[in-house]
Amino acid sequence: MPENKMRMTRRRMLKLAGVGVGALAAACQPKVIVQTVEVEKVVEKQVVQTVEVQKVVEVAKEVTRVVEKAVEKEVTRVVEVEKAAKVTGTFWVLQKKDFFPAFNDWFRAEMTAWCKERGWPLDISYMAGYTGGTPEIEKLLASVAAGTPADLIMHSLGITQLRQGYALEAVTPIVEEVEAQWGKAAARQYNDFRADDQWWAVPYFQRSDGGWFQRPPFQEAGIDIHKLRLYTDLWEACLEVSKPDKELYGWGVTINRCGDGDWFRRRVMHGWGAYIQDETGRFVTFNSPQMVEAMTVMTQLYLDPKWEPMLPPGVLAWTDSSNNEAYLAGKLAYTQNGGTLYGKAVLDNNPIKDITGFHAPAGGPVNLEFNSLSANNFMILRGARNFDAAKETILHFLLPLENQDAVFKAAPAFCLPAYEKLWAASNYIKTNQTAAELEKVARDPSGVIPGQYPGPPNNPAMAAADAAGIENDMVADILRGTPVAEAVKTCHERYVKIFKEFGLPGEK
Repeated sequence: MPENKMRMTRRRMLKLAGVGVGALAAACQPKVIVQTVEVEKVVEKQVVQTVEVQKVVEVAKEVTRVVEKAVEKEVTRVVEVEKAAKVTGTFWVLQKKDFFPAFNDWFRAEMTAWCKERGWPLDISYMAGYTGGTPEIEKLLASVAAGTPADLIMHSLGITQLRQGYALEAVTPIVEEVEAQWGKAAARQYNDFRADDQWWAVPYFQRSDGGWFQRPPFQEAGIDIHKLRLYTDLWEACLEVSKPDKELYGWGVTINRCGDGDWFRRRVMHGWGAYIQDETGRFVTFNSPQMVEAMTVMTQLYLDPKWEPMLPPGVLAWTDSSNNEAYLAGKLAYTQNGGTLYGKAVLDNNPIKDITGFHAPAGGPVNLEFNSLSANNFMILRGARNFDAAKETILHFLLPLENQDAVFKAAPAFCLPAYEKLWAASNYIKTNQTAAELEKVARDPSGVIPGQYPGPPNNPAMAAADAAGIENDMVADILRGTPVAEAVKTCHERYVKIFKEFGLPGEK
């Protein structure tokens, strides 16, 4: 090789050395992997900002580390914004004036704030003021016929007569949306508010009902009242704790004509396996050996001298308010009533509220456990001008947990969850022992409606018979000395006549 090609100058040596060092450095340089991840951030509901993040991964000597370098890049895209339904005229709401003023006031205030937020002119009235003494159903039917119905009703009305008058809009999609969040409505509500595979009212909250007792008398006697599931056992316990000389009576329940008397009578019927109608609702089944036995057992409670010490004076002349008054005065160890009894104690800060417990209603030898609670509901009348606004309003009151808990708190142990998941989700229910004791009854899967079972729950013939009070007449006849079998037979015949007036056969 020629000498001049072998010869290396100092400049060339340094140049080659620089190349070598550069190559060596390059060999030791960590490998770079760039990953891009988009992170979306919603800006003011309408604008979404996308931030691109470059992740630089350095690999050197088998050690990997991630270095994040954020590069912001604004990207605007259209986000659909919920718009309030349009209201024609005013949004007209009819409200039941319920037992708890705190609940009534909260509902009106929340409705007012909601409509103001949506920009809807609001007209909210109590139902009593709207009807002005006219029967509620009659006035509502007339408004639909005249083309002037309210947009939304919050009440405890049933659907039977309103459906007969074609006065209700189906609300199935609304109930399904609520159930998607809070689980299925209580079994009773399926019986009360569904017909022809449609919902005709949206369950709002269940109303407490059942047995109420003073805890101390039973505790002092060593009786665990919650274990007493047969009426006969319960009556014996009530007799044991009675102290008539001290004006404490164990059994404060009437069978006079009133809501409480009707409810008790029908629980005894079903407990002893007696029913008024068959499964189809076409035939009357009143005249049966089971009915004779049930009515005998029930009336003997008020005729047999054995039970006299536990019965308060004048109990057979009581009305719905009588047992409330006697219990709140501390004179009853046990009674059956709606939750208004406990509610009144809470409202008045009556000390009895602190010793009042709830007892799931008892049963009989044939049917031991069967319970249900009625409910307030939302209804939309046929022809309502603002159906969409009514739907949005119903969901506003039912979907947010804070709106549900506001109701339970305003009416403690009276307003109760109407949907299965709300019992666990509620922040309030767990703070009230009496409300918690009601869960078993409220969630009973039977959903039995006393009197209607086992037939259809919305039988117009049954509603007409109730209005006529024929069962009350039967009980009055028995108390006056008419043989039970004879009184039951007469009542059966009167039911058959009414069924036939509604185009039903009544008898086979």
